[in-house]
Amino acid sequence: MRVLDLIWYALGGLKDRRIRSALTILGIMIGVVLIISLMSNSQGLNITITESLSKLGVNNIFITPAVEGSVKLTDADVARLSKLPGVKVVSPFYFESIFFRAGSIERQVSLIALDPRIIRLVLPDIELLEGRDLLPNDVAVIGLGYKVAHPPDEPNKKVNLYSSITIELNSGGILERRSYMVGAIYQEFGSTPFLDVDNSILLSVEAAKNLFKTPNYPALVVVAESPDKVEPLMETIEDIYGSDVDIISPLTIVKHVRSIMDNFQVFLVIVASISLLVAGIGIINTMVMSVMERTREIGVLRALGFSQRHIALIFLTEATLIGVIGGVAGILLGIALSTSMGGIFQGMVPREITYRPLITPDLLITSFLFAVVVGLLSGLYPAIKAARMDPVQALRSE
Repeated sequence: MRVLDLIWYALGGLKDRRIRSALTILGIMIGVVLIISLMSNSQGLNITITESLSKLGVNNIFITPAVEGSVKLTDADVARLSKLPGVKVVSPFYFESIFFRAGSIERQVSLIALDPRIIRLVLPDIELLEGRDLLPNDVAVIGLGYKVAHPPDEPNKKVNLYSSITIELNSGGILERRSYMVGAIYQEFGSTPFLDVDNSILLSVEAAKNLFKTPNYPALVVVAESPDKVEPLMETIEDIYGSDVDIISPLTIVKHVRSIMDNFQVFLVIVASISLLVAGIGIINTMVMSVMERTREIGVLRALGFSQRHIALIFLTEATLIGVIGGVAGILLGIALSTSMGGIFQGMVPREITYRPLITPDLLITSFLFAVVVGLLSGLYPAIKAARMDPVQALRSE
């Protein structure tokens, strides 16, 4: 019996039982849709979170007092940490909310201050759009993030290079007001879970010290020589300061996020697999009922010279076709549903971070093969049952 004839005969068997076949195909399709939509969104979310955290530099370690006043970070701490093995450089780090004014533009923004010489170590993706990099002794020159210079809610307005801007800071109940010149405007950086560089102004450490008028630093950033030095350095810093400081590293957060997302993906695969398993049981039920209803047909086929192998292949092909059709339909619907499910997964990340579902050829091929294998395996028992049927008894049945 030729393969093409076998397929046409199997299609005819499915067509004769349209409603039952359609419901069984629907079960397979739902399983494939779940695998594609859930896995593509979780993988896209994983990559987005990892990339956004990596924007801060995987070699960075941020140190802040655990409770205000628990420890005072000073130049002595900078010198002490700089001598630790595996440390490339240490810088004071400021991150505060301030009020920004430039002409008719007024808004709340963030202030980021660190040693300008290491800005590309701490923020590897930052690039100049206009002007020049800040210098350590710049006390009256600042840099602007892209959205500060080009307010997205006011597209007709912008802050020009070399223009004068004013910032206001409430320090201990006293309103501090300072004017600066814009010496740098940076290209769009993209948001991260901790720092929104695009909505920030950047200062040198000296400018920040003059503004805040205190020898103490709100935070320090330690840049390790390589990623494998980060965790040992974090342990050393914890031994030095104990519970008096909080230690945060993008690298360790990335590892934790990847671990969580990997476990989450395993859970999603199990959920989708259970759906396919239920669909497989549906195929078994459909094919067993088909064997019982077609007992006389099987007897006629055997009388015409069809072997047990041919009978088994007919029913096995029908079950496999259910998997194939359900797999193809599931892939098409799964691709469409993946995008619409984005709103559910978007709620798992900060609002300013967007992501896209990651639909790869490997995911589509694996989902399709999974559906085909489920159909094939589910059809084994009914096919064997049909093949072993006594042809004489089959011809006598009504």
